Amino acid sequence: MFDTQKLKYETKGINERLCVDYRIIMWDLIEKLSKEIELDYLQVFEFSIEDDNVQKIKHSQEVPEYEKTYIVPMVENGVTGKVFVIDDGDHCTMLWADEY
Repeated sequence: MFDTQKLKYETKGINERLCVDYRIIMWDLIEKLSKEIELDYLQVFEFSIEDDNVQKIKHSQEVPEYEKTYIVPMVENGVTGKVFVIDDGDHCTMLWADEY
């Protein structure tokens, strides 16, 4: 799952509503986690704004169970919402939960 050689796609919604800095962070977190544990085909990222200048990103998967929260400096206006990153075997796709 989530081989670094696989093609990576991002939906139109991701490209329009999520800055490239956060997208890079998510791809990097997936790559780093893949070196530590077996990855589920579905990676979940929940974005929330903690403070005026702090972005909270909760990364989770179901099997094996994993959850970790990251606090990063806010980029642009910050983001709220849930993003899925799905590995279907041939490629990986990043999309907002409401695009699923």
